[in-house]
Amino acid sequence: MSLKNVDMESAMRRLAERRIEEAMRQGKFDNLKGAGQPIDMEPAPAEENARLTWWALRILKQNDVIPDEVKWRKRIDTLRSMLDQATDEPTVRVLVGQINDQIRKLNTLGTNALRSTMVPVALEHEILRLHERLMPVPSGEPVEAQLRVSLTRPCGNEHCNSLNPIDARYCRSCGRLVVRMT
Repeated sequence: MSLKNVDMESAMRRLAERRIEEAMRQGKFDNLKGAGQPIDMEPAPAEENARLTWWALRILKQNDVIPDEVKWRKRIDTLRSMLDQATDEPTVRVLVGQINDQIRKLNTLGTNALRSTMVPVALEHEILRLHERLMPVPSGEPVEAQLRVSLTRPCGNEHCNSLNPIDARYCRSCGRLVVRMT
């Protein structure tokens, strides 16, 4: 007998149905976990690619698998809340470094699951925020103006007179060495 004219799909289906019926008669399905309870039937999408994604996400969720992207975003949120409550400059510097490291990892991950890039945290801005939180507000000059002066250094060139970030070695305007204040 030749198997050319045999419909393999329907033959396999009939074989599977016979084996299921036989197992039912033998009572192999009687002690299954969750027997008699309603089945959670989430509707699967009709489109094939969406259905494959739906199944993959469902399997991940059932096995408590969290993608690295989500873990790193949660870590960034935790570090940002710690940064908002920091009380000294060394702590702010460490937290900003950790946040920026996590953001770099996230932005260079190479996946497109969560399609938004994150911007690194500016150290100068966070130090300014720290001083705003810790400094008592005097009457008169705005706090931001006072902090900007305290977090900058003047240029070493008498003709430039520009203010540079406190951690800068060279002037942003003229390139000369920044005056070290003690």
